[in-house]
Amino acid sequence: MLFATAPTHVELVFGGDVIPHGEVKTVARLHARNGAEPPEGGPAPSLNNDGWDHVFGPIADVLRTADIGVLNLETPVTDNKKAVTRELLFNAPSSMARAMARAGVKVVSTGNNHARDQLPTGLVETLRHLDAVGLRHTGTGATKDAAWEPVFMDVRGMKVGFLSFTRWLNGFSNPKEAEAPHVAFVPYPQHRFHRGLTTEEVTQKVRELSSRCDALIVLVHWGREYADSPHPDDRELGQALLDAGALAVVGHHPHVLQPLEGYTTADGRRGLIAFSLGNLVANQDRFYLHAPKPKKGVAGDKRDSMLLRVSLTRASPQAPVVLGDVAVLPVWIENNAVGRKRKETRNIQPVLIDRELEAVTERLATLAARPAPQDQETKEERAELERRLDGSRHRRERILRMLPEGFAVASPALRQRATAYVPPAYVPPVYAPTVVAEPAGP
Repeated sequence: MLFATAPTHVELVFGGDVIPHGEVKTVARLHARNGAEPPEGGPAPSLNNDGWDHVFGPIADVLRTADIGVLNLETPVTDNKKAVTRELLFNAPSSMARAMARAGVKVVSTGNNHARDQLPTGLVETLRHLDAVGLRHTGTGATKDAAWEPVFMDVRGMKVGFLSFTRWLNGFSNPKEAEAPHVAFVPYPQHRFHRGLTTEEVTQKVRELSSRCDALIVLVHWGREYADSPHPDDRELGQALLDAGALAVVGHHPHVLQPLEGYTTADGRRGLIAFSLGNLVANQDRFYLHAPKPKKGVAGDKRDSMLLRVSLTRASPQAPVVLGDVAVLPVWIENNAVGRKRKETRNIQPVLIDRELEAVTERLATLAARPAPQDQETKEERAELERRLDGSRHRRERILRMLPEGFAVASPALRQRATAYVPPAYVPPVYAPTVVAEPAGP
């Protein structure tokens, strides 16, 4: 008697750019909690990775419940006290890498235009810190060959591969020496003389790598900053990468959302291109006004984000892996800045919009149930909540415009699994600065 084999499903979740702007570092520092000083002396241990657990807290359950969580790490990671940082020169402490791993991230893309911000020594130190906390990485390396090494992960017998590269390198070129630190680089035509691969060469590489795994995902740093539509060259390249064997192409760099597109390959496979997932952790558009029609210059587009959930499916052990369900969770980067000079407790976090809508609606219902007449404080709170509710609905609508037909919004069942650890619910900082509790363990 033959028994039917249940299909195998592997769930991936992708997020956008993680950028440790100075204000984001300040938020982490303000929310840092330390334990008792050790009896033998020395500094007190951090209980929440120097506050970075707070920054990633509201999305940790989504990352944890995916089989593989993937983010774009748009910064070097160094603990060099002399590291130079300024507006467009980034650096993050190793505690941020530890917090990402604790929040459920398993793979990071390092192939981007800020990979060299702390020079080649910082590029190599970044990889050491990622290795130390168990974060797999692709896109940079201590040598040219290492920069182009993919990540392969086995999940329930399915071998999933990730390859990362950038089309921008901030005017830099890779070194002549193949044994020196490199960034996986496929320059646009205007930078064709900078050292990298051609589009034909990277397409061939994808063809070769896709034959070494069951499913290959390509992570590309491309496009034009703040443009809401893809670069024409990128659409052509994305389709070529899918035709070469990739199942999905996930893009970063524009810092705003760009559309998702389905694509049927020449051999009839279903593929996906997400041209830009926008920012995930950043301090851009910090003075946005929570209103359906915000003033010019504070549109909030750089704070619109999403978590992209992709299911890979295999019908039987011998069957090919195909692209299954694709869904999104609308995300908004909470940022309570109200002025450049006012001193206040800052809060910057990526927030699930549907979760915020639930919390705000519940609070409004509680206030509405209070007996009349209501005091002035209650009336002001209700007005603020209603304004926030309108703003969140407006941002959600804008985000969902990026979805073509056939894509879905993730349901509560996709947000978390009953058997998984779920940290305490997020409560938006509407009434007073709120500290989100972090998971108790890895």
